[in-house]
Amino acid sequence: MDAVIAGVLLSIGMITVLSVGGQAMTMQRRGEVDVRAAAALDDLLSGVLTEGVADYEKLHPLSGGFDPGSPYEDFEFEITIERGGSGVPARVLARVTHENGREYSVETSISEKRGEEPDPVREPTEPIDREARYLQRQQQRDGQTATPQQQQ
Repeated sequence: MDAVIAGVLLSIGMITVLSVGGQAMTMQRRGEVDVRAAAALDDLLSGVLTEGVADYEKLHPLSGGFDPGSPYEDFEFEITIERGGSGVPARVLARVTHENGREYSVETSISEKRGEEPDPVREPTEPIDREARYLQRQQQRDGQTATPQQQQ
């Protein structure tokens, strides 16, 4: 009788462990899709921000699928841009839909590019020496005032 009771309890425990393991695998797959969807939305909105609201519509499709071989190939996308006019930012809605039917969306406001230069160069005039900055801050913390150039 004890062996039968032990067998029943063992089988209940095994069924519980297997069902929890299955749920964990399902949640992991869903999390992976969620992360890729967030990255796809970020890529779409970064493109609109980089190109500018007016130029993006001319240069890129506003809906469709991602390129085969890309990490987002199992998603479809749609971008809706409502131009705001002079001094009012555009409302941009990016939406991606996974092949399993789950939909993800982000809405933001992006102002139009201003200035005479269509694509300004956004690089520092001098290279940034991060090591020298780090050494300088360390020296300031330690109470020393010597610059990295003085040490060389």
